[in-house]
Amino acid sequence: MSGREDHQTDGSDDELAVDAILVLDLGSVEASVGAYLANPSTDLRNELLAALERLDQHIDDSDAYESSIIGSGAFGSSTKGAVIGETSSASPAQEVPESVLRAQTVLIKAAKREVAAPTADTLADLRLAAGALSDVRNREPRAR
Repeated sequence: MSGREDHQTDGSDDELAVDAILVLDLGSVEASVGAYLANPSTDLRNELLAALERLDQHIDDSDAYESSIIGSGAFGSSTKGAVIGETSSASPAQEVPESVLRAQTVLIKAAKREVAAPTADTLADLRLAAGALSDVRNREPRAR
């Protein structure tokens, strides 16, 4: 996720502006992981792979936008980088707690390992990552 995934914090859980389509793609991966963990079949692993590929495509599109001169300082003030996963200067954003985004990143990495070469260890890692994300979400304040 274009370098910003390694963002360090001072222990607080800041809200991050994340592209709304990226948020949907992350949610799709989470739903696919949940279905796969409930029934780790080949068909559901293929669905998980498809969700991961859509997410990767969005990240590739975001990286291409970020590296282009569109919206860059070359034309005056730059707003690039204000929204994680943005693919245009008008990317709609949602606020996401940084801890949730970090846990989602761990989940995605575990899911990629599982679909690439499923083993008992990769499945266990995926279960742990899903549980950790659930724990993080349960610690988040409900509605603001």
